[in-house]
Amino acid sequence: MTTRRCRMAVALTAFLASAGCRDAEPTRIVVLGTTDVHGYLVPYDYATDEPTDNSLAQVATIIDSVRRAEPHVVLVDSGDLLQGASLNEYQARVERDAVHPVVAAMNTLAYDGAAIGNHEFNYGIGYMESALAGAEFPFLAANITAAGSDSLVHPPFTIVERAGVRIGIISFTTPGVLIWDRANVEGRLDFQDIVEAGARWIPRLLEAGADLVVVAAHAGLGPGSTYGDATGVPEENPLARLAIEVPGIDVIFAGHTAEAIPGRRIGGALVLHAGRHADHLAVAELSVRRTPAGIEVESVGRVVPTRGVAPRDDLVTLVRSAHERTVAWLGQPIGYTPDRWTSRTARREDTPISDLVTHVQADVAGSDLSAAAVFRTDVAFGPGPITRRDILGLYTFPNTLRAVRLSGSDLKAFLERSARYYRVFAPETDGALINDSVPGYNFDIVSGVEYGLDLRRPVGDRVVDLRFRGASVGPTDSFTMALNNYRQSGGGGFGMIADAPVVYTDETDIATRIIEFIMRRDTLRTTDVFVDNWELRPEAAVVRLEGSR
Repeated sequence: MTTRRCRMAVALTAFLASAGCRDAEPTRIVVLGTTDVHGYLVPYDYATDEPTDNSLAQVATIIDSVRRAEPHVVLVDSGDLLQGASLNEYQARVERDAVHPVVAAMNTLAYDGAAIGNHEFNYGIGYMESALAGAEFPFLAANITAAGSDSLVHPPFTIVERAGVRIGIISFTTPGVLIWDRANVEGRLDFQDIVEAGARWIPRLLEAGADLVVVAAHAGLGPGSTYGDATGVPEENPLARLAIEVPGIDVIFAGHTAEAIPGRRIGGALVLHAGRHADHLAVAELSVRRTPAGIEVESVGRVVPTRGVAPRDDLVTLVRSAHERTVAWLGQPIGYTPDRWTSRTARREDTPISDLVTHVQADVAGSDLSAAAVFRTDVAFGPGPITRRDILGLYTFPNTLRAVRLSGSDLKAFLERSARYYRVFAPETDGALINDSVPGYNFDIVSGVEYGLDLRRPVGDRVVDLRFRGASVGPTDSFTMALNNYRQSGGGGFGMIADAPVVYTDETDIATRIIEFIMRRDTLRTTDVFVDNWELRPEAAVVRLEGSR
């Protein structure tokens, strides 16, 4: 029988009596949440070889302080753990510890439950299952089923008890995995609509005896999806709808969208998001009172930053071996360059460092064209030795290579989609030109054709002077184009190529292909790869962009 509830959205310091609810001594429960940790276990940036002020070891110190102050604490994570920092890359590509260091750290912190993030699938289902098998807590997924069935492949929820209060933890994973990691999950897993799965499983969680319902989901508030509605894949970030449409939820710990949300009231739920890369801990403080009408819950939320917090020593010691092996691996020289390579301006002008990626992709795939994004604008190396760290800093994702056949009209649509990264340039104003709603990793440049992006023109009509080998590109012209598996599947809203015929597939990650290219050459010069083939217009727009990234 589903428990009837009486909830009030008030601060813990100002409780109000509720009509129809008899006063009773409340129980205080504190639920803590992390998300999008991405392997940031210690305060160190593997790409830059510099210290940082964010890490799970620092979050651990905050967790310890909460547990010392609060007797009834629950700890959850909202996914994206096994990919990101180079420590994860080392574990996946070079040497696997008996228990994955991220999972070992979470065991030490005594997590009560965790969601499965989309990036957990990047290295394949087998690798993910092997890594998660070391967990001493459950990984949950109420919307992942075996392909073509309603059979869940992970537990949908778990129930833990604190001071006689039964806290139900239920998790969901963004269905975007069907696009971004299609090669890894197609024919094996389905990802159901999160709201529909919530409507099915949250009543069952309450029937199982949960007094409180905590959602730890790897998805954002929405609305909408980066991949659009035409794909047929359920909504990427529907947690606001979940909170409004599915009754019975007390707290939602969101993930995936990297924002820090200290506690937003949506429907009957308190919604929090702990940022990313272990830079915040989300804290939900609940007061639970049993009444004749059911359970009365009062709640307030906050996020605590890791800035200035000392890391927990024993956690640093726990992962030290894995960390030091990763650092040594990254420092290995793979070649030499007499030139300076930098990505600082690579989103506003063609640069050798971006052409290094597109050149290698086209070389491996044997394609006419090659498309790639600049993931970071703070990468620089040379003159001098080139290390593995330099390339993994440049190409930060474990994407693999594909090549597709596309038409001239699809190519133009692809470039127009990319150009959404910039707002319209108006000479008479001084407004910002970068569209903050479009992530930098969704601004692709294309090598092999010449083109301009005229920012004076409206979005959707900016590509000018598009030429292939000196001739204007027509709508029915045909090309092969190399790109990564994320983009090939339509990721980032590039649906115009999601169904394009795939003419080449390579399951070795692109970063490794770039490293192999450099090792074969031994000495790498900018002139080996650089062809200046695209530009932003007018020049005044480029000048305005100076100093921006």
